[in-house]
Amino acid sequence: MYQANRRFPTAAGKREIHSLVPLDLTFRLKAEHGSEVLLNRRISERVETIGRITYLERLSPAERTRLAEACEFRDFDEGAELFAEAAPAAGIFLVLQGRVKLVRSSAEGREQVLHEEGPGATLGEVPAFDGQGYVATAIAVGRTSVFFVPRAPLLEAIERNPASARAVIAVLAARVRKFAALAEDLSLRPVTERLAGYLVREAARTGLRELTLPLTRDQLASHIGTVREQVSRALSQLKKEGLIDVQGRRATVLELERLRLRAGSGHRS
Repeated sequence: MYQANRRFPTAAGKREIHSLVPLDLTFRLKAEHGSEVLLNRRISERVETIGRITYLERLSPAERTRLAEACEFRDFDEGAELFAEAAPAAGIFLVLQGRVKLVRSSAEGREQVLHEEGPGATLGEVPAFDGQGYVATAIAVGRTSVFFVPRAPLLEAIERNPASARAVIAVLAARVRKFAALAEDLSLRPVTERLAGYLVREAARTGLRELTLPLTRDQLASHIGTVREQVSRALSQLKKEGLIDVQGRRATVLELERLRLRAGSGHRS
């Protein structure tokens, strides 16, 4: 079956030639063209997203395009694992929407939240660069969207770009400082001070004085390296001091400056 595709006037403008094209070929060409446009749009989105990763923004447009072909967007429901502790590192993740917590677990099942990250943060650099397993398990806190960059093409891109390699060093140095602060909290600060510090950080992150605590006291305890009984006592103590008010999962910061002082140094903002 054929259709008259288009009329082409001659140079004299007096005759018309009807170009006949099979309909199935017409539809196939349209489908292929649509797929190509869609593919190009997806590659363009990936290229733009790569530029949002601090140490990859220095890549040339050609390098970004080459790397983008291997990347992908992924969505996770609340509680889903992005990757598991000790699993071989497949690549890094850029958080686009939602939040992700990094958790280590003991043989007894006790958890410690190392850190929790939101949009703009990258996860998985250390194992991606040293070739060993993931340091912790990454769990979605609510519905979460991420951008995944596979390890092999990532390393190739960075090896060709010294400026990106230097930027990676800065990112890893910041992680070392963060974990040093965590080690100080866990080893040197009482539970009440650690809880005060957690509440100060949450108030700074959300810009709110009324905070929603984790679903259970066990989950809250995992953020500050303790057990639920200690968390309950610390909440009661901060409430008794007039720094916060607690109603179920709602904690209202009443005296932010005093709460900062209660948290000790390292929680000034």
